[in-house]
Amino acid sequence: MPASTSEEIALEGLTSENRVGSGSQDVQTSPMDKVGVALLALQHASSSFGYRAAEFAFPLYFIQLFTNTLLPASLYGFVTTGAAIVFSGTVGHQLDGPRAHKRRAASREDESRTEGEDAVKDPTYQLRTIRNFILIQKLLVGVSYALFLIFFLQPGLSQEAENGGHGSTTRSKPYARPWTIFAAITLVGCGVILCNVGISVGVERAWVTQIARSNEARLITLNAIMRRIDLLSKLLAPLFVALLTSVTSYPTSAVVLLSINAGTAVFEWLWIKIVFARFPELEKWYEQDQDGATDGASVTAVEGTGVAPDHGATRRAGFAGSAERWVLEQWQDWSRFAQMPIFISTCSIALLYLSVLSFEGTFVAYLKSETTYSDGFIAGMRGVGVVSGLLGTMVLPLLERLVGILLPLVMSLVSLYVGADQRERPAWNGALLFTGLALSRIGLWSFDLAQLTQVQRALDRAERKNALMGLQFALQNFFDLVSVMQL
Repeated sequence: MPASTSEEIALEGLTSENRVGSGSQDVQTSPMDKVGVALLALQHASSSFGYRAAEFAFPLYFIQLFTNTLLPASLYGFVTTGAAIVFSGTVGHQLDGPRAHKRRAASREDESRTEGEDAVKDPTYQLRTIRNFILIQKLLVGVSYALFLIFFLQPGLSQEAENGGHGSTTRSKPYARPWTIFAAITLVGCGVILCNVGISVGVERAWVTQIARSNEARLITLNAIMRRIDLLSKLLAPLFVALLTSVTSYPTSAVVLLSINAGTAVFEWLWIKIVFARFPELEKWYEQDQDGATDGASVTAVEGTGVAPDHGATRRAGFAGSAERWVLEQWQDWSRFAQMPIFISTCSIALLYLSVLSFEGTFVAYLKSETTYSDGFIAGMRGVGVVSGLLGTMVLPLLERLVGILLPLVMSLVSLYVGADQRERPAWNGALLFTGLALSRIGLWSFDLAQLTQVQRALDRAERKNALMGLQFALQNFFDLVSVMQL
């Protein structure tokens, strides 16, 4: 797609009052399907809680097994975040449909063209893709818990993992077995985080946009509901895991979490189809894609360069040919995304992962090592931060109805810096620190919600829109990784 076309589509998504927030009168006045929204929220709550529980439990298990070192937990976070940076766009593209592959075949013979068009119009394609993401993620999480159980239940293996894999005797050369299992868990963890990206792009962004049906107020309401569920999961899932490890034991907690993971896998696999059936508009996902793309536009990475496709290169077998096409696709997606006006605000929200304090592992580790705050106090302050974040998701819809979406976006960004300047560090700096953090959560989540709405509107008619949505996850993970590396 030419750059000018991409900019026109993005600008239309940001500024068109006739398309977004308007449309047919019945769409504007018809009430939201509350039962359908409740079904969607329950699906998202199950998925989010399971993912956040695993996200908290895995580093906790690493610290318990590999004593006297944070290296395994840090390596796990580094590698899995790196995988999300590199492959998020590719995962998002899986939800864009088989158009690229089918049209390449269609250009060779008329029969293939007909088959390609029929495949593109498959109303259940996104449903099947999201169900695959759910199934694969649950399977990989289950494998991870099983590998941790092997660690816990084999005394010899758990002893070898002590002292950073050097064993209880602290020999100079580390044991191979614990690090081999660690490598397997890390590899599986890359799949877990990528499946989560696919589910997030498919359900939280693509489906929510389609359900809103170009109604801006409805879109903001749905986004706010999904964000509140995310915030509650970030609070409740770690508390649940901590309760399990405290009341029972680490092996028992792994068994319980493995059982919950298996149960939610069956539930989410069936429930997502019920959600899909509740909203008929989800079957028409391909119509929006076709409206936003011209027949002669770039569909594949090779065609998008404006150069005649090299069929000899296309037919090349092996890893090198596939890697070359993948790199070219990534380059085109990033180039297209960078030319869109929405890219600027996307960079803004990604930069917040670098500059804004939050109750993540690194900050909690700092509080534990450099202060005398108790675990209960830190947990309580984290809860206050979640509550203020929930308040932010409630403030934005009110502001949007009063003054529109752009002014709250700026107001939220400014409020992020409330309490940020604490260079003097007075005796009551703890009050300043946690008060500033709590107040900044309001601005952070208001800004996040407003920017998400902008992205959904800007990319609503863009070609490969879900691939571009995935690139936003890649940016956020990149700056999240940089924030850890600079410490």
